[in-house]
Amino acid sequence: MNRRHFIKLSSASLLASSFGNMLAHSADADDYKALVCVFLYGGMDNHDTIIPYDQASYQRWAQIRESLLSRFQTPRTNSNLLALNTPSRFAQRRFALPPEMTGLHQLYQQGNMAVVGNVGPLLTPTTQSQIDNDAVNLPARLFSHNDQQSTWMSGSTEGAQFGWAGQIHDALITDGLSSENAFSAVTMSGGELMITGQRTSPYHLIGGQALDVSILEASSSQLSNRLFNHFRATGENYQNLLQQDLVNKQRSAFDANALFQQSVINDEQTQTGFPESSLGEQLKSVHKVIKAKSQLGANRQIFVVTLGGFDTHSDQARELPQLQSELDGGLTAFYQALVADGLSEQVTTFTASDFGRTLAINGDGTDHGWAGHHFVMGGAVNGGNIYGDIPIADFGHELDAGSGRLIPTTSIEQYAANFASWMGLSESRINQLFPTLNTFGPRVNFMR
Repeated sequence: MNRRHFIKLSSASLLASSFGNMLAHSADADDYKALVCVFLYGGMDNHDTIIPYDQASYQRWAQIRESLLSRFQTPRTNSNLLALNTPSRFAQRRFALPPEMTGLHQLYQQGNMAVVGNVGPLLTPTTQSQIDNDAVNLPARLFSHNDQQSTWMSGSTEGAQFGWAGQIHDALITDGLSSENAFSAVTMSGGELMITGQRTSPYHLIGGQALDVSILEASSSQLSNRLFNHFRATGENYQNLLQQDLVNKQRSAFDANALFQQSVINDEQTQTGFPESSLGEQLKSVHKVIKAKSQLGANRQIFVVTLGGFDTHSDQARELPQLQSELDGGLTAFYQALVADGLSEQVTTFTASDFGRTLAINGDGTDHGWAGHHFVMGGAVNGGNIYGDIPIADFGHELDAGSGRLIPTTSIEQYAANFASWMGLSESRINQLFPTLNTFGPRVNFMR
């Protein structure tokens, strides 16, 4: 294990997980709620996720992307697309999912998933005319992967300390709706900024397991016991407050990992139905942690899982369908597992990504965009509907920042506020968390 990896894991899984009393708030089955963020690293192509389906819109979209579409193994012909029930406010316009998303299509049609269109970072409502006239302030460092990932997770560019989901959980603690539980914020593979707050620290799992001290397993039982007491600082007490604070955190970290191992890892119930993919394995681990909520003592949890590879500047016709298929398989299996356990109403899953991509193609792929379209899934979602806007698939309109980069009409704050409200926060508390929220007018409400 290299030094950087060890520091990251030890500080996150052993040390940061220890803050607070991890069993201070028991997980009442009726009071439990969880958010699961699926962060799509690289920038998911919104134009090839929610696809124009009415004849006029489809023909224009296909004309713009003709040379790229000809390379797809499963053609993006109108007959191969998966038509969505489209709200009447879009008039004659219709939309569809790509053929790789059969599971999500079914969930949408059944009312268990919604599409939230044209979401992205904004400082104020913005149009292309305002940009041309230098009459509006824009978010910093648009189109930069690291900065826009950070902006999506925290509202600020790279270097931010706290994420909006972590601050939502901080507020839940303040309002007595949750506690400083070690397992309230869990990451399976990254994205820890989103779930970091001043009182909320990410608990890191690698391959669905907490970091362990391998020498304890490799040693004889007598030596292992001595080493365990050494690493746990058993019996050590200091007058120096800093020293004692570190000792307490170290002990709590070991206790948290022991509880996790007992509650989650040793769960022998076989889980089937999850695809053998990176995302499938992560969501399988999330499911196991959620099932152990009572033992872990968490009544509000926020998870982050990730899927990379969406930076499709080249070879998009081959790579994107594979990613869409993995996303579809993982999310569908996760929802089905929650339904089987009677938890679908208590868990809401949503996607996020650096940005969308250009409608224009660069020959073999697409370039960095701005706004994107996202999925929200769960029994508490007002599903079977499209919220927000889906701008037309063309160039030169007021929501085109150039080359079909969509200017957002739903801010990240509006998107996040729905989740904060569903988790139990009051409107006054939500406005404290997101002070610019009212700048954007009435927000779309896609949660029950």
